[in-house]
Amino acid sequence: MQRVQVRITLRQLAVFEAVAREGSIVRASEELGLSPSAASMSLKELETHLGISLFTRGRRRMTLSDRGRTMLEMARAVLVQVADMEALSMPEELRGRLRIGAAAPVGNYVLPRLCADFMRRHPQVRIDLKILPSQDVLEGVRKMALDIGFVGAPVNSSYLDARPWLRDALVICVAPGSPLAQLGTVHLADLAQEGWVLEKTLSSERISFTVEALKYINSLNILLETDSVEAVKRAVAYGAGLACLSRLSVEDEIGRGELVALDVPELRFTRVFSLVSRHDTQQSHAFQAFQTFALEAAEKGDPDTLEEKYPPCR
Repeated sequence: MQRVQVRITLRQLAVFEAVAREGSIVRASEELGLSPSAASMSLKELETHLGISLFTRGRRRMTLSDRGRTMLEMARAVLVQVADMEALSMPEELRGRLRIGAAAPVGNYVLPRLCADFMRRHPQVRIDLKILPSQDVLEGVRKMALDIGFVGAPVNSSYLDARPWLRDALVICVAPGSPLAQLGTVHLADLAQEGWVLEKTLSSERISFTVEALKYINSLNILLETDSVEAVKRAVAYGAGLACLSRLSVEDEIGRGELVALDVPELRFTRVFSLVSRHDTQQSHAFQAFQTFALEAAEKGDPDTLEEKYPPCR
């Protein structure tokens, strides 16, 4: 009797990739539209066929083993190729799923418009946009849990390509009724006694501001901390104190007169947001199209995507 050779299936690879990303069979099965038992069986069959353990099973989360991390890169490459092969059946229509991670200023105030315009042009593309601290975005791209990232932090990784994308500035804001709002130029040293409303310390804006401020002020009188930029803006508008935020995130409020931006010479510098991806991973057609679209939009200052007030990197 001829022996039947068991082969790795696409379902097994899809389950493995989803579990690696979600850290849970239950969440992976929900995403894939499978029952948890079916997903668990597919994963077990894959491990049995390979003769290795792909995960370390914890009480709350499944963590990739060393061999699992190696396997993950190969599995994702296969799944990308299969997705592109399926897209060939309708070559005139781009399709697929993009996982994008972005630091808050870009993720909340630039990318929604950019993504909406991209999806109007490519209605079969689905986008999963996560707003994360820059370091978490970099880690997500490095681990291939994200396809593309937008960060304001320096990128120092042999795994990653970083392309300058957009320039941004830090701006100190006050309520319109604040006495500071009536002044012209204000130096950081003049703000030593002021109270501050700031983002949590994981924010790249908070880190950049703290580094600059402590060159001129011995300490910051922090009255309120939050991980919500919207909460910071509202608290400042109600007179709770000063804030230092990305100009991208406060442009609308300044334009409506709800906040006033102070001219602070020590903060007259711009930082660069970079578009980040892995350079050693085969990327899908959807990824390639979105990357090109984002770079061209920033370069042109396209009013339908990026407003001209957000200067591109050149």
